[in-house]
Amino acid sequence: MELTAEQIARFHETGYLTFPSLFSREEIAPVQQAAVRSVQNKGPNVTPEFNTESVRMVHGAHVQEPAINKLCRHPRVIRPAEQLVASGVYIHQSRLNYNAGLGSGGFDWHQDYATWRKVDGLPEPRALMITVFLDDVTAAVGPLLFIPGSHRDGVIDDFEPVRDATGNVLMRLAERRLIELVERGGGVEAGVGPAGTVIFMHCNLVHGSTPNITPLRRALFYINVNSVENRQTAFTRAEFHAGTDFSAIVPVEDNALVQ
Repeated sequence: MELTAEQIARFHETGYLTFPSLFSREEIAPVQQAAVRSVQNKGPNVTPEFNTESVRMVHGAHVQEPAINKLCRHPRVIRPAEQLVASGVYIHQSRLNYNAGLGSGGFDWHQDYATWRKVDGLPEPRALMITVFLDDVTAAVGPLLFIPGSHRDGVIDDFEPVRDATGNVLMRLAERRLIELVERGGGVEAGVGPAGTVIFMHCNLVHGSTPNITPLRRALFYINVNSVENRQTAFTRAEFHAGTDFSAIVPVEDNALVQ
């Protein structure tokens, strides 16, 4: 898949591009199965919810699960990513946000690059969050929320670190700055669509989500890629939080997920 000049311009203006059903349900099925296996592991890369034993996140599942590994190297996500950062890309981090429902999930407003710069030493915001819907996502299940155009503010200083049970760090946006961004005209958009939908997001786009209080799962898989020209300079986190294989991804065949 190749982006048009118009799509690239829209990405730089809004900070995101959405492709509904970029992957078919047949292609997503083996990834869904791999996600279920991933949350059954008990390793240090598995993060529980803050108040329950339910799994909140799994980092680095692409190393353990072949189907997820193929997804992370699929040309439909890698080729557009290369266009958006103007270079080859490598996986800085993969993250399964499982969100099993019944009150699970929910993330404060934040920018991913705020963490990647402060903790991992990424020199520039030449990185992307590529969000793959593993389930149908509606307004009812606590969808991903984001503020269009907020990436144009660069790294916002009004953050405070929040550390989860495994030591992963997120930077929570101050309420004053959140109100300012929304009232300035960015508004708030929700990432909704069928399983297989993909959203390409700038690493400075401000985003978050509410808890999912339905009994329906809302799993998202994030392929967070970075330019090979922008590799990290600090190495304080585990490999599953910040990958150190800086070689450019070589895409698999387009039909790899259904072979």
